[in-house]
Amino acid sequence: MTLPNTADVVIVGAGIGGLCAARELAARGVGRIVVLERDYPGAGATGRNVARIRRMQLTEELSRVAIACQAKYERMGSELGANVLFYRLGYAWILYEQDEVERMRDIVGMHARLGIRSALLSPSDTLRHLPIFEGGEPVAGAVLSDDAIVHHDAVVWAHLDHLASTPVEVHPRTTVIGVEADASGVRAIVTDHGRIETRVVLNAAGGWSGGLNRLAGVRMPNRPRRREVLVTAPIRRTIEAAVTFYRPSEGWFNQTLRGEIVMGAVDPDEPAGVDQRSSWAFLRRTASLMTRKAPALRDVTVIRQWGGMYDITPDHLPIVGPTTQLSGWWQALGWSGRGMLLAPYLTELLAEHLVSGEAPDVLQQFLPDRFPATDDEATPPETDYYARYGSGAGSGPGGPTGSTSGPSTGPTSGSTSTDDPPASTITSSGNTTSSPGA
Repeated sequence: MTLPNTADVVIVGAGIGGLCAARELAARGVGRIVVLERDYPGAGATGRNVARIRRMQLTEELSRVAIACQAKYERMGSELGANVLFYRLGYAWILYEQDEVERMRDIVGMHARLGIRSALLSPSDTLRHLPIFEGGEPVAGAVLSDDAIVHHDAVVWAHLDHLASTPVEVHPRTTVIGVEADASGVRAIVTDHGRIETRVVLNAAGGWSGGLNRLAGVRMPNRPRRREVLVTAPIRRTIEAAVTFYRPSEGWFNQTLRGEIVMGAVDPDEPAGVDQRSSWAFLRRTASLMTRKAPALRDVTVIRQWGGMYDITPDHLPIVGPTTQLSGWWQALGWSGRGMLLAPYLTELLAEHLVSGEAPDVLQQFLPDRFPATDDEATPPETDYYARYGSGAGSGPGGPTGSTSGPSTGPTSGSTSTDDPPASTITSSGNTTSSPGA
């Protein structure tokens, strides 16, 4: 397909952010939309993650957004006419220290106010519901919810199939090599296959977004850091939740519908930079950590491993919207490990902003100009997960808040019981008018 000479909007990046933005802009009648992808659609973080769709967050503001994001996925299959393999596996946040338990007690109370079904389990109930941890390092408890998983490839191809019925053009294997701009703003995008005149560009390039911003003379503080994954041969299904823990360091695993176990352990000293290679160090680190936590995993057979990237911001919240640094230059990046969760809903809000000229209230906390323009290449060190989110359940990105603004929620419900987990029911709540996943 030949590149057009002009476009109303050029989107750079055909991952979850770029494809969802194209869908939302087309639905609002935006004219010629061109999506450019340096590789193939979903080649970056979108096709390399495990696509957890978790409402259960540590702050009220982010939890409200996550409610709307999960509701977006509940509608996605019917809206796109495709099965995106969204299902409620459940989510288990395993706790190992008493300070985690005390902190999460307040978080579960906040979840109940918002209608998120989560339950704080005792150590014995944790092992009863997740016997995979028997014989491992002693657990202090867990928070269990009815959260979901989606299949990343199914989401990508559902969007591509939908976009094929619209005027949107998707151009793979097309690399941006230059940006033309003047005092009035963006004028054109230059690629290795030609030049496109446009007054609006959306940077949705994920781990490569910093380089694209620099081509435009724009500075943002997001930086990519590698994350790695491995998958085992199938075994009998016994792990009925997606598991995450953060002490002494971050690790996670879950079992697929076919019985494979996908897992990973984060290196807190991973340097910033574009890197999608996988490593022996990751395999050793993950095997060591997982067999200490869940000795029953010691005999599983690893069949494949791969690397991807988190595009991380200093406040671990995405950057979504226009920047005053360059008129017509928009951002959908810095998803900080939540792109699959956040991108579909937040790009819906972005499209509304672009078309109407007004940013929806929910989008205000994610706008690019909350950060000063800077050439500083330094990235914040990886800190304790809990320390990233203020002092507790009432803390939002800007600190403690009692705000109830944001997407509307369903009826207040939930549980702080230490006996039974929430039932695996599908609720449809959240703001459906107007995406980063963990």
